[in-house]
Amino acid sequence: MKKTVCTIFLFAAVMVSCGLAAAQDRGIDCLYERFSGKSGYTSVTYGSRMLRMMKEGGSEQLQGLLDNLDVIRVISTSKFCRELETSARDVAEKDSYELVSEVRDGGCYSAFYFKDEPSGKSSFIMIVADSKSATVLDIYGRFEINEISRLMIVPDTVLGETRKGK
Repeated sequence: MKKTVCTIFLFAAVMVSCGLAAAQDRGIDCLYERFSGKSGYTSVTYGSRMLRMMKEGGSEQLQGLLDNLDVIRVISTSKFCRELETSARDVAEKDSYELVSEVRDGGCYSAFYFKDEPSGKSSFIMIVADSKSATVLDIYGRFEINEISRLMIVPDTVLGETRKGK
């Protein structure tokens, strides 16, 4: 009887510890909690419901991608650029994100990181910073890295208008 109780207790302890490990925040979640709402920072969060609403009028591929995203978050600052950039890079390194690309040009920095999570979901982090501003973008859900480019496409008509304005 004691052996059965000990086995059940051990099994329950293992299950609880596995559940706690799975429920841990991603490092990027902690970054957003740390900076969101603080003076000097602007943060925007698009939850899954908002993403589903945004898909209307989009291509079929974009609609499918937005259906599978849990959240898109952006945090930016024009006051504490180095702090946000460094903190985001630290999160990417600590959480074992794969560096997809990185560009350093004078005082400008941009980096793209990707990680397949144990849950089957993926995480994409973009960091863009210079001496005047810093922005971190987090995309989380079920997607492949090549699908992210669909979110970044700017129609030629918009680019044409931008070029005319310069």
